[in-house]
Amino acid sequence: MFKGPFFHKTQEQKEPVDTSELAKLCTSFIEDSNDVTFNTLVRECADIGNRNLRFNFYSPPSLGLPDYIPYEGRGTIDIDRTIREIGTHGRRLESIIARTHMKQKQKTNLAILIDNSAQMTAKWISEKLEQKILPEDSPQILIKLAAISILESLGRMADVTNIIIFGEYVEGPFNQSQLSYKELLHKTGSGPARLDLGLAKLLQLEWEIRPGSRLLFILGGGLPYIGENILIDDIEIQVNVLYYLERMMRQGVKVVYIPFFTKEGHLDERVGAFSPRGFAEKIRQIGVNVTEINNEASLPLGLRNGLINMMMGPSKKMPVFE
Repeated sequence: MFKGPFFHKTQEQKEPVDTSELAKLCTSFIEDSNDVTFNTLVRECADIGNRNLRFNFYSPPSLGLPDYIPYEGRGTIDIDRTIREIGTHGRRLESIIARTHMKQKQKTNLAILIDNSAQMTAKWISEKLEQKILPEDSPQILIKLAAISILESLGRMADVTNIIIFGEYVEGPFNQSQLSYKELLHKTGSGPARLDLGLAKLLQLEWEIRPGSRLLFILGGGLPYIGENILIDDIEIQVNVLYYLERMMRQGVKVVYIPFFTKEGHLDERVGAFSPRGFAEKIRQIGVNVTEINNEASLPLGLRNGLINMMMGPSKKMPVFE
C-alpha cells in the first residue's frame, strides 16, 4: 500500500513573523556579525519554515512493504507460506512464518539552488532603476531568509540535502554541515545568474534519479545570460535551463521556482529570448510550479504556496516555444 504526502494543521498557532523587520535584522547581522542578532534571525526563520512548510502542510510519504518475520506464537499464519517452508526445511517452528506490513519512510532528497547573482543585489537594482535601494529591500536578503527557513524545516526532515549557490560560477553542492548560515548570509552577489550551471551540477551527480522523493527549490529570479552581449549565447543558456528542468521532471522531480520580483522597472527588460518576468512565465508553462514573491510580507505565504503546489504536482505543460 502507498501512502502519499498529506496535509495537517498544528495545534499551536504562533503570531506571524514581521518579515520586514526580519530583513532589517538580516542586514544588521551582515554589517556587524553580532551573535545575538544571528541567533534571533535563525530562530525567526525557523518559525516561518515550521509554520508554513513543515508542521502545517507536509509529512513525508511512506511505503507499506511486505516483510516476513519468524512465528513467535502470535500473528496470522500464512498456510501457503508454511507448507512451502516445511517442504523445504522440514517441520520446524521457524518454518511457520507470519506476514506483516512494515511502514517504511520514503527517502527524501532535498536540493536548494540559491541565486547569488548581481541581479539580486541592492547595488545592481539601484543602478538599473537609477534610484536608491536599501540593502534590506533587495531580493538577495529575502532569498537568504527563504533558504534558511526551508533548511530549518524541510531540511531537518530530509534524508539528504544539497545546497548549490550560483552566480557567475557554481559553489557546491554543500550539505547543511558544510555550509554554515553565517557563510550563506555573508555571500555577496556578483556576475550573471548561471542557473544552467547549477542545474547541470545536479544532473552530473545524477541527483534526479536518486531513490525516493526528490524536491527541488530554486530561489532567485535573476535572468540567466552569459553577460557578454552575445545574443545567441544568452538564448542558448536560457534554453538549456528549460531543457534541464524538463529532463528532471520526466524523472519525477518536483520543482518549485520562487522568483523574488520585489522591484519593478527592469522585470520586463529582455535579454536573450526573455525578460526576467517572461522567463518565469516560460518556466511555468513547461510544468514547473512558480510562486512569485513581490515583497517582504509575501515571503511566508509564498513559501507555503510553493510547497502546496509542489505536493499537488506539476501544472499543465505547454510547448517550450510556440
